[in-house]
Amino acid sequence: MKALVFNGPRDIRYESYADPELATPNSVIMKVSACSICGSDLHMYHGAHIGNTEYGADTPNFCVGHEFIGEVVEAGSDVHLYKPGAKVLAAGGTGCGSCPACLIGQPLKCPQATAFGLSTALQGGQAEYVCVPNADKTLMPTEGLTDEQALLLTDGMATAYFGLTRAEPKPGGTVAIVGLGPIGLIGVELAFALGAAKVFAIDPVAERRNAAEALGAITFAPGPDLVEQIREATGGLGADSVFEASGASGAIAAVLPLVAHGGNASFVGIPEPQDTLPLPLIMFKNVTVRGGICDVPNMWQHLVPMVQQGRVKAEGLFSHDFTLSEGAEAYRIFDAKEDGVVKVKITV
Repeated sequence: MKALVFNGPRDIRYESYADPELATPNSVIMKVSACSICGSDLHMYHGAHIGNTEYGADTPNFCVGHEFIGEVVEAGSDVHLYKPGAKVLAAGGTGCGSCPACLIGQPLKCPQATAFGLSTALQGGQAEYVCVPNADKTLMPTEGLTDEQALLLTDGMATAYFGLTRAEPKPGGTVAIVGLGPIGLIGVELAFALGAAKVFAIDPVAERRNAAEALGAITFAPGPDLVEQIREATGGLGADSVFEASGASGAIAAVLPLVAHGGNASFVGIPEPQDTLPLPLIMFKNVTVRGGICDVPNMWQHLVPMVQQGRVKAEGLFSHDFTLSEGAEAYRIFDAKEDGVVKVKITV
């Protein structure tokens, strides 16, 4: 098959790769129809870190990508919900499906839990075909969803809901969102849907601020006056809930000064090892801080009805379309933030 393959930092190649085989009886083989690039993929692309993994020139090659949709073409004997021909989307990562954590619906606690397309442990879906283990818990039908909605539900929309709700937005409250990529922009929509009176949206890219303004947010560029601007807009208090949706070191550092006393801060951007938070600021402002990796399938029960009822539209986020053979250029443009790029869709 053809796939996008990590060959080292900034070296994603469209090349031949071994066809996947059923890894376990609870696996399926998917024929991928479309996939997309996540902001967290750029840590790998830059040769930086995701968790304890550092991506260098000596990293073994692997298929990349954890956001993909398609059709089941083969199913193992322990797969009960999906047969060949089923149109599905896959969560961005999964567990083994048979350990105690997986059996109670908490795959992130599985000792084998990992995302697709970060290493040879679980090959990615920016490819013609991909093996999906723990299929009954990892897949969801795409019936009633557009391709764009389905791709967002693989990770980005779920992560936005996860991160925003862990900042505990209240009806009538104030929310600040730091980072206006797809996750941050969806976060703006969700904050209003959950009752926020004011949403402040912060990003250095003017086009992304404009997109947030179109959703009703009050926007700011990061800078030395940002904290004072947010305080002025909140009667000197700061934002009740602050959601960091970037992973950039500057975005992470900006969060705690924006939070009101007794407020909540939530982090979902992938940090680098040097990124830290000031404990005195947390202590003396009585800030509740949460961070984590989204358990995607457990967000679907909340999100899918909101999408199908039109309460969350998440429209216009896919600014660019590529074919799989153009994957290297897709990564380059997405990384460089060229041409007003927000998110790219790759057709396989």
